[in-house]
Amino acid sequence: MNLENNAAQHHQLDARRAHHPNIFVWNVQGAGSREVLHVLREHIRMHKPSIVALVETRISGAKAQDVCNRVGFRNWFRVEAQGFQGGIWVFWNSDETDLVVLNSHDQFVTVEVKPQGLASWILTFNYASPQLHNRDILWPQLQQFASTVGKPWLLAGDFNETVSLEERNHGVRRWCGGVPGLSIG
Repeated sequence: MNLENNAAQHHQLDARRAHHPNIFVWNVQGAGSREVLHVLREHIRMHKPSIVALVETRISGAKAQDVCNRVGFRNWFRVEAQGFQGGIWVFWNSDETDLVVLNSHDQFVTVEVKPQGLASWILTFNYASPQLHNRDILWPQLQQFASTVGKPWLLAGDFNETVSLEERNHGVRRWCGGVPGLSIG
């Protein structure tokens, strides 16, 4: 019967999810509105990510704390927005996947992901500053970390860089091909 097949498929998906974290990263461009919270909670309900990162939250302090309390995860780590710029929030439930924050900065959060029953690996969520002089600080820090990391490493977020000039239709025409040591494939 269709219902039995559907239940079996969901059970298989849940078993896989227990071993491989489902990750959701969103450049939210402001996390303070009711609409954003509604969309986020609906996405979490539908897709059941075990790790969520919001970048460019643009809020901090008590307002950020209130939003974090309402997202629905037991654990979180926040890099506060600087005025109305930046902000990185990482959410997880430690009974599914444990995260250990290794390093944080205005433009990134690096965690060790420890999925139950699997080897740990490294995950960096970033929101690179749109201001070139600030963003240029990010690359050497990531390159220095890359030279020391001895595990698989995933970077996710908004680099505020373009892969090719065709992606840009205005503004400064700098692209990540000009960032030493960065390869996007």
